[in-house]
Amino acid sequence: MKQINDQDYEVFVKELECVPVPHDALSEARTASFLRRKKERVRRKRALKSAALIAVLVLIFVVSIRVSPVFASTVAKIPGFAPIVDMITYDKGIEDILSNDYFEEMGITKTKNGLTFTLAGVIADETGMVLSYQLSAPYNIHELETKNVEILQNGKPVIESMTYGWASIPPTKTIESTIQLMSTNRVIDYSNPNFELQITFKDEHLTSFVFPFSIEKAVAKSKEYKINDVVEIDGQKIIIESLKISPLRTELQLTASSSNSMRILGFETIEVFDERGEEWGSIKNGFSGTGTLLEGKVSYFIQSNYFREPKSLTIRLGKVQALPKGQDYIDVDFLAKKVLYAPKFEGLAIRVGTYNTIEVKVPTALEDRMLNHFYQAVDANGEIYHPNESSFLSPDKARLVQSTYTFDMPGAVNPVRIYFHEYENYLQGEAEIKVPLQ
Repeated sequence: MKQINDQDYEVFVKELECVPVPHDALSEARTASFLRRKKERVRRKRALKSAALIAVLVLIFVVSIRVSPVFASTVAKIPGFAPIVDMITYDKGIEDILSNDYFEEMGITKTKNGLTFTLAGVIADETGMVLSYQLSAPYNIHELETKNVEILQNGKPVIESMTYGWASIPPTKTIESTIQLMSTNRVIDYSNPNFELQITFKDEHLTSFVFPFSIEKAVAKSKEYKINDVVEIDGQKIIIESLKISPLRTELQLTASSSNSMRILGFETIEVFDERGEEWGSIKNGFSGTGTLLEGKVSYFIQSNYFREPKSLTIRLGKVQALPKGQDYIDVDFLAKKVLYAPKFEGLAIRVGTYNTIEVKVPTALEDRMLNHFYQAVDANGEIYHPNESSFLSPDKARLVQSTYTFDMPGAVNPVRIYFHEYENYLQGEAEIKVPLQ
């Protein structure tokens, strides 16, 4: 290699000075490089904050629905969100489910015979499922009835109890609601997470949809607390057996002492509250319980605080419906169409109609009150029956409940004793009990 001397160096410098330098291009390159690095830093910051931002947005979404009817109305117009808005409005447990990303989106859509059905999402726990859906058509479907709904696993039904909503204001071409399912006798087995929704409508084609779906999220295990303690209200003893908390609902199991002078019908107020006084009350839109105290053990369902970690929990029971034993039923002879015995409660009127039907009028303390006065019937041989049909009418602004109950009792032996299920007669006072969390 040639050794560079001073003379060569001077030649190189003069030649370099003659080379044109693109100052504007270099300036633009530096600016572009700076902006590129800035964008990369912004993207990194965004990536780091994304999880927190999503959590905040969910929280804002949930809180806004609760405090702003206008916002709730706007969000409800987004396809698939109306049932979620409704559930959040009435149930703080559903609020927690969304905040903790426990809702499982599906977004499966099928169209047949002009009907479009979308399975929007599922909430699943050991006690049951809530499926949110949308049904739409190019015509009014307000009066379109559902013929059959089933949830299958391995080709067999997995749920014993089911309820689902429908449109309330006609006419409408779109219905958004939920199918709520509950297993009353066992814990649902999710070791096989594959299920199938089958739904059939009573249109002219009897259109059916089949939606296979899978539960991908881990199903939360229920938290159960054994209590086995007794509370007393107005001289009547109630045994609090257990509290079982699942994401969808909290189950409170109770029995009544056989030594009570009155039969406990039910509780209009059941609440669970934590050390801060935050309450989780009765479920207002869905399953409220199973069984009756007449049958022995009863389960009441209240809103869930599953995703909270309270330091203490207290159960409060109040506004207890009860009737004196011996005045908690009526005796009727359906063949003779006669009421053989009824307690002399003010304003109570009962008439026996055809086809094992009883018509009831009962005054109420509140306007537009709906009460299910009768539930269980026992014939002379001890056979138990329940009404297969009931209807309720509360005249506008009238403090009167009118109802009709029809019993399907082939082979029943008269007389038949029909027990009260609800009645506006209350014990004085309320009771509280601490839940042992450890």
